[in-house]
Amino acid sequence: MVLYKSRLEVEMAIFKPADVFILLSACFLTAWLYAVFWFDNAQQGEADSLLIQLADNEPVEYTLSKDKIITIQGHIGPSLIEIKQGKARFIHSSCRNQFCVFHGWLTVAGDTTACLPNRVSISLKGTLNDYDAIAGGQ
Repeated sequence: MVLYKSRLEVEMAIFKPADVFILLSACFLTAWLYAVFWFDNAQQGEADSLLIQLADNEPVEYTLSKDKIITIQGHIGPSLIEIKQGKARFIHSSCRNQFCVFHGWLTVAGDTTACLPNRVSISLKGTLNDYDAIAGGQ
């Protein structure tokens, strides 16, 4: 008669086959949902224009089909916005921290960034915007 169990026997007693199945199913489901909802580009629409808004003024729309650099005079100084190959970004702003510049390229419809100290925001407009988790719509 054996008075003790091996470590493997104890560990196997902790995880029953149903536990292993549930754990593996949850891991697979998590990976699948992440891939579908985070990386699925079919849900993201192509952008066709750039909207630039300065403070309380009406937004100005630019096409993304022509490469150009736009200078916008903001609240504390100029902001430079680049349009290139259907994308847009801040390349310089008069703000101190340059968070708007570090944000990088806006690539799909619905992408938005802003230079809050300079009161300038840019966003891409297209046929199908990416989901907006805050507003709950498209």
